[in-house]
Amino acid sequence: MKQYHAIGLMSGTSFDGLDIAYCSFKHKKHWEFKIIHSECVKYSKTWISKILNAKNLNAKDFLILNKEYGHYLGGKVNFFIKKHKITELNCIGSHGHTIFHEPNNGLTFQLGCGAAIASTTNKKVISDFRKFDVSIGGQGAPLVPFGDELLFNNYSYCLNLGGIANISYSEKENRIGGDLTFANMASNYLAKKIGSDFDNNGEIAAAGTVNNELLSQLNSNAFFKKQMPKSLAREDFENWFSTIFQANKQITVPDQLATLGLHLTNTISNAITKNKRDVLITGGGAHNKYWINLLKNKYNIECILPSKEIINFKEALIFAFLGVIRLDKKINILSSVTGASRDNIGGVIHFG
Repeated sequence: MKQYHAIGLMSGTSFDGLDIAYCSFKHKKHWEFKIIHSECVKYSKTWISKILNAKNLNAKDFLILNKEYGHYLGGKVNFFIKKHKITELNCIGSHGHTIFHEPNNGLTFQLGCGAAIASTTNKKVISDFRKFDVSIGGQGAPLVPFGDELLFNNYSYCLNLGGIANISYSEKENRIGGDLTFANMASNYLAKKIGSDFDNNGEIAAAGTVNNELLSQLNSNAFFKKQMPKSLAREDFENWFSTIFQANKQITVPDQLATLGLHLTNTISNAITKNKRDVLITGGGAHNKYWINLLKNKYNIECILPSKEIINFKEALIFAFLGVIRLDKKINILSSVTGASRDNIGGVIHFG
């Protein structure tokens, strides 16, 4: 029986912080996992500003930041390893932080130089998971459904409520998946308008009233009529989703949040069949009681909320897993999910 130990790094679009998870994986007849240690490292205001401004830098300064952020990630991993006295480690799987994602233009870039992480930690690092998939016609996203298929296949659906909501499920022996709409990215954006970093437990949304005209506008984009696979990015949020709220600024923030919640949960429900309604829900949005109550009570979805550790660190867990599979030179990206011309092996290995 093969056994691996790996660290997964995940930085998502909602800017909650850097998720670090130290995990073990065993394979006999099927894969088993354990999250041994985990923590979320909050970003300083300086780092949030640097990452948000990265898309505006000239080429040289962007490359400098990419290296600097890689060393930052490596430093946080070193502290994590020392703190938890980690001695067994096969690799570090790093997602990085997405700055550009325009697969239709053959472009995706996740900040955080893998070579810099490897040189800082003296460990084997796998990064840049998305680029090859994009180069062969894929969306380069989502990547988590590969882990859903092998680690969480006892659920009909796996739903992640991060900055962007995405879902995966099995259909005719294929894993299907894709992005649905904006979740925490939109919710945080609205909450900040009234001085909150986020809508804690969905309390602001629960105090609001759905605005049907706003709901109609949110539902109207052609993206929502596309079939899987499909993906969203910050560019989409800035170019056509957030502008809807800006054009309706006369509507109160609680009402906008209530309407966003109905749009989100209706979009989720539309992706789920009538006969299979059990859904594993992870990501920061799993803590939003307004969203979960809508899914349960309005759409009759069986919401399965696992331990807080899995809710908060499932993506970091899966990037550790993707790294392990990459070490074995086996397929870790599914064309049925990304739309690429073939299944492929994603990730560049840097030897520390």
